[in-house]
Amino acid sequence: MPGVYRPKWLRGEVTPAAIPTPDRYSEAVSLKRVRPGRAYRIARRLLPALISVAILLLVVAYVRPQDLGSALSRFHLAYLPLILVLAMSYYVLKGWQWHLFLKPLHLDHGAFETVLIYLAGQPTSILPLGELSRAFILRRHTKVNLGQASATVVVQEVLYPVGLVAAAIPGASQVPGAQEAVVSALVGIIAISVVLLWPAAFRRVLGMAERLPLVRRYAPDIRALQRDVAFIARRPATLAPALLGPVAAVIAIAVFYFTVRSVGVDLGVYQAAFVYAVAHLAGGVSLLPGGIGAYEGTMTFLLIAFGVAGAAAAAVAILNRAFDRGLVTVVGAIVYFIIRRPLDLGEISLAPD
Repeated sequence: MPGVYRPKWLRGEVTPAAIPTPDRYSEAVSLKRVRPGRAYRIARRLLPALISVAILLLVVAYVRPQDLGSALSRFHLAYLPLILVLAMSYYVLKGWQWHLFLKPLHLDHGAFETVLIYLAGQPTSILPLGELSRAFILRRHTKVNLGQASATVVVQEVLYPVGLVAAAIPGASQVPGAQEAVVSALVGIIAISVVLLWPAAFRRVLGMAERLPLVRRYAPDIRALQRDVAFIARRPATLAPALLGPVAAVIAIAVFYFTVRSVGVDLGVYQAAFVYAVAHLAGGVSLLPGGIGAYEGTMTFLLIAFGVAGAAAAAVAILNRAFDRGLVTVVGAIVYFIIRRPLDLGEISLAPD
């Protein structure tokens, strides 16, 4: 009626459900209160790094800093050239293996460039999505399909522990219950491979995992990645590079073995293979950045279990980390800045594409 005020919802401009009510206002306020703030987000990002540092400090405190320094001082420099050559050979071989995975898909433009890109991506491997950084760099250089390039990384990283764990089985026989644990780990890796390659099993597992909000959010991307992984893994051309995985595992174990010998510790080859494999797996499943802390802690206490003195065991773990991840981080950073301009890489972002 003219001259009579009518609320907006009576005029059809808004609905009654949109009208603020005390209950809805309280709900909005409560939601605002539980929304994570900036301090919470920063703490959540820093927490894994803080856990890694705490574990390392506990290891150092357990073996006593002065004893650790004494053990590190016993390092024989005569082993250094051999260890450095083996460590770099490992990463060059892995880069070449990645080249062979990429080649049948026509995603690669040469073995030499691929190895350089592999090395350039190693400094960020301790970050989230760090192993995929080489796929981002390759995409930036050659404009390849990022999904397929990322799938080759997944295939390579899933296959590698198989040879590593298999090499650990003989040494596990000397530790009660360890052989069953290693065999279980090997069965677990094989089960993961089956899930990735068998569409029906993958759909069932993802269907159960989608109950988690985070998994449900990225489910379409996970499905796309699984399709690319299955496509690559089923190609006959994948067999040849897959066989290089056990070779790389042997080289990694050799680096660890000679590191052990470099500080005057006498440890058998099978024992060294067991310690390295278990420490590698512990670092991988820990979800800590680069496995830092879990890797060194596991390695130290396994060496102690084999009769190695605590200080010497911690020294081996620290030296092995330096010769492995420390070396390739320095080399990879140098390689990245060398190839950045010739390959027109520009700024590389690791954010999801």
